[in-house]
Amino acid sequence: MNNQSDLNKDGVSKTVDAIAEGINDAGNTFPIVEDPVHESTPKQAVRYVLWGLISVVVNLGTFYLLNSVVHINYQVANIIAWVIGVQVAFWIDRVIVFRHKSNSPIQEMVAFYSTRILTYLVETATLWVGVSLLSGNSNVSKIIGQLLAIIGNYIFSKLFIFKNKEAHHQQIH
Repeated sequence: MNNQSDLNKDGVSKTVDAIAEGINDAGNTFPIVEDPVHESTPKQAVRYVLWGLISVVVNLGTFYLLNSVVHINYQVANIIAWVIGVQVAFWIDRVIVFRHKSNSPIQEMVAFYSTRILTYLVETATLWVGVSLLSGNSNVSKIIGQLLAIIGNYIFSKLFIFKNKEAHHQQIH
């Protein structure tokens, strides 16, 4: 009986060691581009769409829960969903999409929120037109507003928030 428990401990230890070894051999999940300045815009756009789906799901999911399940007013649900979605989007865009490194993440976050306010207004207007003027479904109106916001958000992030200052400086001279 005692030999049986010793055998199980050895088997568990070997399994844990094998898993740890596999994790260590996996390498960097998000490979760093040697020179992010010269990385192609299409690659960033693909990452933006794929990884950005997380923030879209967070935004739409939060809106749906607050508006359709908890029955909070659609504009109140939208602002709460927007704040949560933008915070998720900031970190995804900064770390994964644009692979941006700087010592000023708070300044970037303020700029990020500032540009997102513009697309928030587009989304809010889309919701107002869809729900209040056309008596449409709030979830459908939210999705249409999100699609418009995604396009605007990519442009603002690429051109204003996560731009490489050295590349911009070189273009000027």
